[in-house]
Amino acid sequence: MKIYKFIGRDRDGKKVSGEMPAESSSDLAEQLLKRNIQPLEVKESSTLVSLGLLEELLGQNPPKTDDLVLMSRQLQTLVRAGIPMVRAIHGVMGGSRNVMLQKALSQIAAALEAGQDLSRAMASHPKIFSTLFINMVRVGESTGRLDEAFGQLYHYMEVDSATRKQIKSALRYPAFVLSGMFGALFIMAYFVLPNFFGFFQSFKLELPWQTKLLMATSRFTLDYWYLILIAMAAGVSGFLSYISKPDGKLWWDHMKFKLPIVGDIIKRGTLARFSRSFAMSSKSGVPILGVLESVAHAVDNRYVGKKIWDMMISIERGESLVQAAYATQLFPPLVIQMMAVGEETGNMDQMMDDIAAFYEREVEYDVKALSSAIEPLITVIMGVMISILAMGVFLPLWDMAKMAK
Repeated sequence: MKIYKFIGRDRDGKKVSGEMPAESSSDLAEQLLKRNIQPLEVKESSTLVSLGLLEELLGQNPPKTDDLVLMSRQLQTLVRAGIPMVRAIHGVMGGSRNVMLQKALSQIAAALEAGQDLSRAMASHPKIFSTLFINMVRVGESTGRLDEAFGQLYHYMEVDSATRKQIKSALRYPAFVLSGMFGALFIMAYFVLPNFFGFFQSFKLELPWQTKLLMATSRFTLDYWYLILIAMAAGVSGFLSYISKPDGKLWWDHMKFKLPIVGDIIKRGTLARFSRSFAMSSKSGVPILGVLESVAHAVDNRYVGKKIWDMMISIERGESLVQAAYATQLFPPLVIQMMAVGEETGNMDQMMDDIAAFYEREVEYDVKALSSAIEPLITVIMGVMISILAMGVFLPLWDMAKMAK
């Protein structure tokens, strides 16, 4: 697959240009003609390495949420303007920077031209389009409101992406601080402290426990630094390998809710995603079991997904939605009460929208306050470690000064 630059004219005679992936220049010309663009000039792009290993690896990366947000927004605008779906998908494909998404859209357009439904064509690309995405498109097709379906997907993914970015941004600062602090302590234990300890031992002083602790740590670091690195690498590799398995992912997704400080934020964000996706599917007229099946995939948390499957089993046995939700012990009393009101009034979709908005506001507020909550903890940890380090070095110097007097 190569990247080609092209210049052409559309059906209105306007000059258009851009870049597209293609197997050859003739293949690109055929693609342009299908879009009603008359190619005038086609040449291989020199800014990207064609047929290179890097391009092939990047071509296997699935699109990010931002790519799907942009695609949904563009499709909503084009469909609302009355553009045929095949032309709309070709137009979106030309503006996408993700090679995997471009290939998928090209195949979807070909499937549409062959008479296939859009939802079925998207369902053949499960690595790109989630179950919730496909179900929303299917409902939009059946009701003739495909533009509204893309609009709801756009809003849902945009809010979800913003929440994830806020949490990552809030955690980035403490992660850098702690990494720098442990790195500095490792350097001091390996290079600086051994010189002090040799000096202290030459005077045969009775060393305080802080100094003995630092000496033991420094000796261990000097003698077994390679074991430390091997243990760290093995621990990280083993942890990542474990959570990549179904049982490990289920355990880790549950443990995320129990993490100090950030656990509540992650849980509220997950419940907001549950409520928003539930409201979207419910508004579209999907049956309750179909709604829960879509939501179980949309929450992106295996533990919550398992709880939702338990809800589906309870509903199939004849229990109400509120009873099934209460049995999972996943939702706080406030949410259960709001769901009960929605079930009684027959306005569950609006109530779930309100729950989602409530949790999104809570997450936004907590994320803004996250740095303020973490800073005291970091300060205490740094204070304890620096105090031990300072006392371990300066107490023997104090004793030496007394001996000198």
